[in-house]
Parts: sequence; C-alpha cells; structure tokens
Amino acid sequence: MSPWLTPEEVSELTDAKRRTTQCKRLAAMGVPFTPNYAGRPLVERSAALKYKERADKKAAEPDWTAIKAA
Repeated sequence: MSPWLTPEEVSELTDAKRRTTQCKRLAAMGVPFTPNYAGRPLVERSAALKYKERADKKAAEPDWTAIKAA
C-alpha cells in the first residue's frame, strides 16, 4: 500500500474534484499536504488517518453549548 492517498481518495476526503479546491479544503481541515509540480495535493495516508481520528473523536463528544448558555 502506498504511503500517499490516491487522487480518488483525496477527492473523497475533500469532497472536491478540482485540485485548487482540494488544496484549499485540506488547508482548512488542517491536513498537511504538498502540492506536486502539476498542482495535485499529495497527502500522506498517516496524516489523513490522524485527521479522521480527530474528526471521529470530536463527533463522539456531546455538544454542551445549549446547556452552558442557559
């Protein structure tokens, strides 16, 4: 298995087809990447897995904002 995500996996992760949009979304998500000479974002598989773990952990925590506001 390659240490890099495939172009299809990057597209799925960012929900974008265009390379420029993928780069913008990866930056907003805090996923480290390096654009190659053609502009395609290269994302290490380990970085994507760390992002997924953070997102899953954040989703598992309850949203206490309504209680704190009261």
